[in-house]
Amino acid sequence: MIILDLFVAMTSGLVLVWMVFLLFGTRGPWSSLWWFFLVVSLFSWAGGIWLVPFGPQWRGRGWLPIICMGILISLLLAAASPRTSHKHRDKHEMTTAHGDTRVAIDVLVWAVIACLIFMGIGHYAWYPGVR
Repeated sequence: MIILDLFVAMTSGLVLVWMVFLLFGTRGPWSSLWWFFLVVSLFSWAGGIWLVPFGPQWRGRGWLPIICMGILISLLLAAASPRTSHKHRDKHEMTTAHGDTRVAIDVLVWAVIACLIFMGIGHYAWYPGVR
């Protein structure tokens, strides 16, 4: 089931990131669709499998929690994203304080990604018979 859950999370993450990009014109808080897609997909996978399955069944599994978690996270990250254009962003000089803040945020993002992977794999290890 891990492969099917990941497939649904990645597919819904791709669709949601694409929709947020088209509707709001944002690439996420990191100005990259790749990172936005990765974080939305991992959050929807890890959060969705820990929730009680509900909704329509496909291959014996309710997929609605994964999709709902992806919608929630993509909208939250879109709301936290800056709305400046790339041209405007290039004009500003990068100060030392801004660079330090950027490094701290990058470390935090990697820690969140590691925790999400651990939570997702941990669910299948701790509850092997559930799914």
